[in-house]
Amino acid sequence: MAPRRPPRRYRPITSATVAGALSLVLPTACLARLAFHSGSYWPLVYTGIMSTVTFLLYGYDKMQARNMEWRVTEVTLHTLELCGGWPGALLGQHFFQHKTRKHTFQIFFWAIVLGWQYIWWAIWSQDIQVQ
Repeated sequence: MAPRRPPRRYRPITSATVAGALSLVLPTACLARLAFHSGSYWPLVYTGIMSTVTFLLYGYDKMQARNMEWRVTEVTLHTLELCGGWPGALLGQHFFQHKTRKHTFQIFFWAIVLGWQYIWWAIWSQDIQVQ
């Protein structure tokens, strides 16, 4: 008898998913613009590393929650989001279906995303001089 495959996990497309996808447009445009005009890829590398670490920590926390073991604190997750890993947190929330129903967590998370949107808007609206 062939082994049974586990059922596919359902990851719904919600309004938060759409808002999250739209919130990635401005940072992506800014990072591309910075890399093109200044030749510096460090902001892109930094954002990628922070997002990857945050995404992996969301997965680890979800695994710990399922196994009923010690969890990653919410302060740690929010600190990584605040340090620039919010895109990874966004992907982690959608992929692992983790921390999506906890309203107090979501309020802080979306406040961090809005704060970063303001920072990226400020970067976008500055004139970049080509050297």
